[in-house]
Amino acid sequence: MLGLIFRNRFVPFSEQEMQPELLAVRERVSALGNAGDDVELYKTMIEGMARMYLGAWDEGIEVASILDINLAGKLYEPGATVPVEIASLYEHEVPLEGRYAVQVRFLGPSEEPIYESDLLMLEGLAAVSTEVVIPREADSGRYLVEYSLWEEDASDPIVRTSRSIYVIEAFEERITAMLFDSRRPQLRRQVGRSSSRALANTTVLWHLDMYQRGRREWLAGAYMGYPVIMNQIFEQGTLMVEPMQFDSEIELAEEFINDLGSGRDPLSTRSGDMRFAYRSSVDRELVPFRLFVPDNYDRSQSYPLVIALHGAGGDENTFMESFDGTFKENARDRGYIVASVNGRGPYGGYRDASAQDVIDVLDLVQRVYPIDETRTYLMGHSMGGGGTVRIGFEYADRFAALAPIAGYGSAEDLAKAPEMPLFIAQGELDALVPVERARNFHEAAQALGMPSLHYVENEGTDHVAIVAEVMDQIFDWFDLHRR
Repeated sequence: MLGLIFRNRFVPFSEQEMQPELLAVRERVSALGNAGDDVELYKTMIEGMARMYLGAWDEGIEVASILDINLAGKLYEPGATVPVEIASLYEHEVPLEGRYAVQVRFLGPSEEPIYESDLLMLEGLAAVSTEVVIPREADSGRYLVEYSLWEEDASDPIVRTSRSIYVIEAFEERITAMLFDSRRPQLRRQVGRSSSRALANTTVLWHLDMYQRGRREWLAGAYMGYPVIMNQIFEQGTLMVEPMQFDSEIELAEEFINDLGSGRDPLSTRSGDMRFAYRSSVDRELVPFRLFVPDNYDRSQSYPLVIALHGAGGDENTFMESFDGTFKENARDRGYIVASVNGRGPYGGYRDASAQDVIDVLDLVQRVYPIDETRTYLMGHSMGGGGTVRIGFEYADRFAALAPIAGYGSAEDLAKAPEMPLFIAQGELDALVPVERARNFHEAAQALGMPSLHYVENEGTDHVAIVAEVMDQIFDWFDLHRR
């Protein structure tokens, strides 16, 4: 991920500024290459990112790039103790000239300070351990363990960033009850009655696994959990997303268990934004995906469906939580059911098991919900744009139109179904996927004489901003096409 951000942000920044220090960083990264020492490559790229975002590179910033904050878990009850460790990512060979300290604060759901430690002086870069005690009266919600690094006698920190945890009232009691109830025979008998009941059951199993993991490990979502400097950079953007809303989604799992145990179909009338999980046809692993169902959902009606594929570093939450909310907003306003897939991880590439995830989710949603199969669409961003082209043209009989954004394929892909309606979107200032690739892909589509082709190139727009800018146009395009 650091390499992607370096190429997409730092490289064009250095070309624009033309400062000797920035150009020297580029030259060192180029010299190290893909076969270079990982630590040296990290150090050099981080120097470049610090010079870009912080405007400097000195010993204090270098110390900030070496230290990281580690938490023992993600989920806690009120009154629990949260162990915190600040440790080095690698050894610093040169003795430090300055003296440095770290401070830990505990922030509530509205980021209000609850606790603030004293400054903990560092002995060189030896690990520091401390703890945060959650108040017994704490409400359920998302809390932050904030870390800051200070130079001795400084008035402002060198860096400030945080890791999130969730506080859940009666957490252990609720998880124990869910584990017990999920194994009741009457619940298991419901699973075979319909695809929707089976989906509700696998969703419960996935949630239970996540909650149990959250007891013993810190769980990161998309663009989360990176070392301190990178984490601070991602906090300034829009793509950092929690793996799930642990405090509220536990209620969904409890409701699914209660419905199944009472003989009810949990999905028959439920609408809104939901997280499901199914067993993969590839390896039987539980794989999550997100689904949005319009508020006026009526099973007697049929609905158009959009499947969305995230880019590198993302997950099933990216389309649902990022891009200014434009994905769900269009689905809500136009009466679409929309799904965003996991892709078997942040870098699956939509090949092999990652590609099968897309088809598995498509098949499953079409079985469980009243989908108009003549109005089923595929879209994706960056890596997901490439996946949209490969999968969309390979399974052309399943989709009415495709919309790749800042990620493309080949003329060979296009030739598999030249009649496929295709919407192409690209930002002119995209440094990760150069605009020439989009133009070449568009020209290849024109050369094939594709009858339904639309190309959008937004001036002054980068790799990420393009998604929100064209979302309305993409849904307009989908509205016009059926298979």
